[in-house]
Amino acid sequence: MNNFSLTVSPEASASIHDEGIVILHIGNGCLYSSNGTGASIWRAVERKLSLEAIAEEIGSAYQIGVTTAREHVVSFVAELKRHALIQQETL
Repeated sequence: MNNFSLTVSPEASASIHDEGIVILHIGNGCLYSSNGTGASIWRAVERKLSLEAIAEEIGSAYQIGVTTAREHVVSFVAELKRHALIQQETL
């Protein structure tokens, strides 16, 4: 799970607000939105945290088990990658 890093795509521009996040994919003009949890994950990707570190932060912030948090983080990150909002780079 830790042999790669995640980075925000240069094609993505995000606006974080009280209720969550809105992300614009500049290349295709599509807008994506998510709640506060999604915004927390996005901020963690911006900080270049590992998936495990992101899961630990989410688990702690929302008082859920790290295993459950990891499942949700992996799912959300997969959606971000699918829409080319973040990139995965092998270390």
